[in-house]
Amino acid sequence: MSLSLGKAQKVIFIGLDGADPVLIKRFIAEGRLPNFKKIAEMGTTTSDYGMQGALPTITPPNWASLATGAWPKTHGITCFWNHTPGNPLDILDYGWDSNLCQAEFIWEAFERAGKKSIMMNYPTSWPPRGKNSIFIDGTSIFTNLRGYNDYEKYFTCVAGDFPIEEIPHQVDNSGTDCRVEGEVSTQQAQIKKLEGFGYSAPGLVTEEGGSEEEADAAKCDKVMTPIKPAAGWKNAPQGAKEVVLPVNNGLARRFGLIIAEDGQTYNKLQIYVTKNDERPIGEARVNEWSKFIFDTYLINGEKRPVAYKIKVTKLNPEGSSLEFYYSFAQDLQGDKYFYPPELCAELVENVGPMLQPSNYDRHNVIADTIVIESMADYYQWHEAAFAYLLTNKDWDLVYSHIHGIDMLNHYYIDYTLAQNSPDYERYIGLIAQMYEISDHYVGELLKHVDENTAVVIASDHAAITRKAGYEYPLIGDMWGMNVGVMSELGYTNLQEVNGGLQIDWENSRAVAQRAMYIYVNLKGRDPQGIVEPEEYEELVRAIISDLYSYRDPKTGRRIIKVALNKTDMEALGLGGPYCGDILYVLEDDFSRTHGNGFSNQTLNGYSCKCLFMMAGAGVKKGHALDNRTVRVVDIVPTICHLAGAPMPANVEGGVIYQALEG
Repeated sequence: MSLSLGKAQKVIFIGLDGADPVLIKRFIAEGRLPNFKKIAEMGTTTSDYGMQGALPTITPPNWASLATGAWPKTHGITCFWNHTPGNPLDILDYGWDSNLCQAEFIWEAFERAGKKSIMMNYPTSWPPRGKNSIFIDGTSIFTNLRGYNDYEKYFTCVAGDFPIEEIPHQVDNSGTDCRVEGEVSTQQAQIKKLEGFGYSAPGLVTEEGGSEEEADAAKCDKVMTPIKPAAGWKNAPQGAKEVVLPVNNGLARRFGLIIAEDGQTYNKLQIYVTKNDERPIGEARVNEWSKFIFDTYLINGEKRPVAYKIKVTKLNPEGSSLEFYYSFAQDLQGDKYFYPPELCAELVENVGPMLQPSNYDRHNVIADTIVIESMADYYQWHEAAFAYLLTNKDWDLVYSHIHGIDMLNHYYIDYTLAQNSPDYERYIGLIAQMYEISDHYVGELLKHVDENTAVVIASDHAAITRKAGYEYPLIGDMWGMNVGVMSELGYTNLQEVNGGLQIDWENSRAVAQRAMYIYVNLKGRDPQGIVEPEEYEELVRAIISDLYSYRDPKTGRRIIKVALNKTDMEALGLGGPYCGDILYVLEDDFSRTHGNGFSNQTLNGYSCKCLFMMAGAGVKKGHALDNRTVRVVDIVPTICHLAGAPMPANVEGGVIYQALEG
């Protein structure tokens, strides 16, 4: 074995969830991404900026491979949700949990050598495995997403005298928009209404979930409250108007004062705790964001400091109507997802509060603007947090993850084709803005790369668009189970129970589970199993044959590109106890945004490839690899080789020697 190179004293790994090397190359050519261009010119990448990912092309398995150097069969995280052997086939485990990972992480290997690491919201890194490193969350798509104590809201205020109406958001813990609320770790899948073959029919999904299309539904709390003449205020200007604002999960009221700064045209909203206060705690003019508003809310009977922002989106000049957005309220003492815990207060003091990106609505200009602007604010916090941490903490390795690009892929990418939306240019622009925000983030991190530091930039997958005229088949759902095709083929049977549908386990020989797995309902292994072990192999062969024979009823085309048994799927780094009995890959035109196809698939000018770039100490300059395939499992051994650190115990990838200086 070659000795470690050891030319990099420090390494920064920048993980950009959902980043597409095809789009990055395009946007660089358009002059939009100067920092990505700089990385490409100062270091090494592949000729197409891409690398081979793990299957499924989904967040947790690929980030786990990028942090362990092992394939999913080895590290055991095999989809967005995992399935634990011995549990019923409709019980799924949240895949972001470090306890599910069966392989050693790179930061554990570094710690064995006395080196220190910083993990910023890295998927599958929480709860922390390591005592001498820094961990900031890693349980969800956004840093400290579970650290809020009031949900985002959209207020509609109209002149009149009527009761305040509060409509709470619909909780969706399936993960269809990648968000999971609260302390969810395990869920049971439930059947939703089946409407036949098509994108809008989710089949069987997790309990409160739905299909990817359903992720387009509004997710915020909505409040309708009356505007009235200001009365009983200590310092209300002449002609001011007031609104009462329920906050703190309905437990408290704040008071809004609508004022006309010039005495005629209403243009500003001020937020007060009480009408007797001398000054507002926050304010914003039309089309402006407030600064952070610092407040105190009651949480489980305890008063706790919080911070949030508002944006006034509409305000009638006469003051008769007002609309504004209210962000997630961050718990400023919420240290549960920081290690060591005191780091939470330290970052709040030295960096400030964090604005969670909005999820409240899509497909109108106001909502889309709030999504982009809140995302930019969130990225700016990370830039400032890294500036503080990398300057004030001891570190040898940084492993970071940020999720904006993937979120916008799920929100908008299907609408970026002229065939799918007349407004396609605006949606392309939104995605381009997200890449520009990411480029700025990369540029800020590059400021910490000196002659002794190497940097690696990677993504876990990218995303493709739905082809016009094609619908998603009812098989393959990374967020749960999907019964449509398997029901048509006669392997999964349903029954009505108390007015709802359930799987009839006594008459179901196999089910499709998660993104690309089929499980035989095997007696002796699965609690509800009915298939005798001696029937297993013949049944697997029959299912695979039927999958290849199945045709899309609309186009007549085959929907399955590849179907493999448990042994054959090992050639793709899958298999073992945490995968199904059959792995299938959908034909490109039937694949969802990501997760159901190969990682090197391309469609309609997009790809599912993983981004790969590296530069800095020990890395060749201005070099493009054209004589080696780079894979996600190669990143960890290459970083360890560069840094002179021990390899994690389960590494299956190889050092990318062709990218390194001699």
